[in-house]
Formats: sequence, structure tokens, C-alpha cells
Amino acid sequence: MKGENIVTDHKLLEKMLDLPEFKITDLKHNEHDIRIYIEKKEKPSVCPSCGIMKPKLRVHSKREQEVRDKNIQGKRVGLIFKRIRYKCMECGATFYELSDSIAPKSRLTNRLRDYIAEESKRRSFIDLERELDISNVTIREIFLEEVKKLECGLDIETPSIIGIDEIHIQREGKHRKQAWALICNGDDHTVMDLLPDRNKSTIIEYFNNLKNPYSVQVVTMDMWEPYRDAVYQTLPNAKIVIDKFHVVKMANDALNTLRKSFKNRLGKKKNKSLKQERYLLLKREHDLKPLPDIAFRDAWFNEIPELKVAYDLKESLFKIYDASTKSEAKMLYNKWKASIPDDMSEFREVAKTIDNWYTEIFNYFDYKVTNAFVEGINSTIRAIESQGRGYTFEVLRAKVMFFINHKVDKPSYGSGTFSNILMSGFNLINETKDYGVPFENIIKAINEGLL
Repeated sequence: MKGENIVTDHKLLEKMLDLPEFKITDLKHNEHDIRIYIEKKEKPSVCPSCGIMKPKLRVHSKREQEVRDKNIQGKRVGLIFKRIRYKCMECGATFYELSDSIAPKSRLTNRLRDYIAEESKRRSFIDLERELDISNVTIREIFLEEVKKLECGLDIETPSIIGIDEIHIQREGKHRKQAWALICNGDDHTVMDLLPDRNKSTIIEYFNNLKNPYSVQVVTMDMWEPYRDAVYQTLPNAKIVIDKFHVVKMANDALNTLRKSFKNRLGKKKNKSLKQERYLLLKREHDLKPLPDIAFRDAWFNEIPELKVAYDLKESLFKIYDASTKSEAKMLYNKWKASIPDDMSEFREVAKTIDNWYTEIFNYFDYKVTNAFVEGINSTIRAIESQGRGYTFEVLRAKVMFFINHKVDKPSYGSGTFSNILMSGFNLINETKDYGVPFENIIKAINEGLL
């Protein structure tokens, strides 16, 4: 390493280094890095093999071990530790001297590991990698070690309304996406947990471990059969409500598919125009302006009458959700289904899907809840992942669940019942209640650059 030797008061440097077990023998630096040469001040006081106190020791060998320490004034610090291997003259065993500041076989000081563990809770691994010039893999491992200490303390209250959605993250180097399940509290608008996939077995395991599965009254979701099966198998009092957005989206998708089918009839130029103006078909009628929106839309209807039929079917399905009662909504649906022309397969498929989820879709009219509160936080969590540039599931879950403040209810001082249990003193019977991570806290953390 290029740099100049520093000749100065080593005792002062040792005080600044704040590792009292070491003495400094040399120091070199350049504009980016500092290297401090260190040795242990004292010989080992006990042989780890035979256990004799103050044994007779002989130096068997020496080796230099480079260990990274916390930066000093923006410069990266490396400790060149001349580690001695001793031979115990009492038992003949050999051993390397140990350090209170550096774990055996570690290339980082304990305090640097602690610094990384703390900073990685609020900063991206990329940011720390740039600051310390330490590999992203090492930072990730330290972070996950810290998470293991916190995992056992996660004990979330069970709400009356649960929302389930999935987060699709593009997997690095692959074209397919990995879906992770997101479980949210619909009463308090908090994240309860993230799950590594959306398989039926994974959802069942999570619901089986809820504190009080019987208290769940409603579960909102999209039309994913493993979710439905898991809820019916594990939550005896829960009613499933299919988010109405996913129902009406099917109508828009059917209309759009039908539009594309006229590609050959229209020719290249007109097809391009219809594609550019497809918003006229997909927007709700009451959101269109008389001029020019409705005029242009009707011009397309005159040219392609089937588009008007499909458009009216789309609007009629939307209007089912204006019904004030379940019975009225069912009546409107039956009327809508009967109006679908035999040759309009796109909308017949929509009706088939609704029939398959009939009970869960029309449960909406009993509870009037949607999954919007879950889908709103879904995009926010994806933003955390994008800032981290490829967080694994374990890392992303930990960032959300362990390092953002939870909504917690603690018993006030003097409240509840006290009991004297043997010699353990007074114990408060009332428990702290953890409701998960509020959506607003996640958004705040992102805006403040803490994730």
C-alpha cells in the first residue's frame, strides 16, 4: 500500500483507536485508507487446552491478519493484527491468542459488525457498501443475523378484517416474477406480515398461527383459489369478499380483447387510431366529455356495432356495484348475464368466472369492504425493494417488519392487575398489544430515506 509512515506518540493513537487490548506498532495512510499495525499487549493468562492459569508459553509462529474497522474521518480503516500462535509448555498444545475486539476467523472488528447491523436497518446495502467498501453479501449476512434476534418477538394481534394481496418482484436475470403474499390488518391498516410465496400451504400455516383465528370476520382478496381454500380451512368465522376492482377489471379486459379482434377488419391505420383512443372505451361513461370524447366513441360504435354491445355490457357490470342490497345486485347480475350475445365469448368467460366465485363476489354487498387498503401499500413496499436493488424476500420482510415502528398499545402505569409471583417481584398481567406496521409509517420511512 502506498503511503507515508507516521511517527508520533503511539499512546495517543491507542487512546484514539479505543481498543485498549492492543498496542500500535505502526501506521500508514493515503488519501483513501488508513492501516494501523497492532499487537496484543498481554500474553494469554490461561491455556485453552489444559486450563492452567498463567502457563509457561513459547511463541510458536506469527501471522498478520487484516481486519476492517470503522471508518475514521471518511477514510477506510484496516487493522493489521500480528496474531501470535503460542505453544503451552505445560501440555504441549498450540493455540492462537484470542481478542475481545475481533471474533475468531472474523475479518471485521466487533464494533464494525455492530455498526453495520444498526445502519443496515435504515439504509440500503448499496449505500453501506459504497461507504465501507465491504461486500454486499457480508452486509446482508450481518443484517440477517440481527433479524434472527428479533424474530421471536413478533406477536401480532388478530383483527376482524384481513386483506391478502401479492407482491410481484422481478427476479434478477430472469423474466418470470416471484409472488410474495402480503397480509394486512383491515381494522388498523397495518402490515401483519409478508410470506415467501402465495401457496395454499404457506397461507394455511400463517393463519393457523394467528393468536385468535376465530376473531376474523372478513377476508378481502382477489380471485386466487389457494387463498380461498386456506381461509375456509383455517378461519371458521370468516367470510371472503372478492375485491370489486378485480371483478370490473375483467369487463375492461374483455372489452379490450374484443377490440383487438377487429385488427384485420380495420386495417393498419384505423387499428392504430382505435388503439390510441381505447381509453374512450375503457373509461366509465360518466367520466367522458360530450365533446370530443363521446362523439369520437360513438363514431367507432357506428363503424363497429359489436363494440357498442361490448361497451354496454362493461358499463352494466360496473353498475351492479351501485346496488343497495345483495338481492338487487344478484337480480342485476342475472339480467346482465342473460344479455350477453351467444357469440361474445369474451364476456361469457367473465360470467363463468363470476359464477365460480359467486358467493365471495356478492358477499361485498353485506360488508362493503374492498382490498384497496392492501393494494395501496403493495406499491409502497415495491418501492423499498427497488431502492434496495434486488432485496431477497428475507431482507425485504425484515426491512418492513422489524425496522419500522409498529402500532403498539401498552398498558398505562398502574393499570391492570398486579400479582406477586414467588420472588420475581410484581408482574403486570395486562399485555402489550402489537397490531403490525402502519402503512403511514412505511411511507414516512421511505420519504425520509430510512429504507
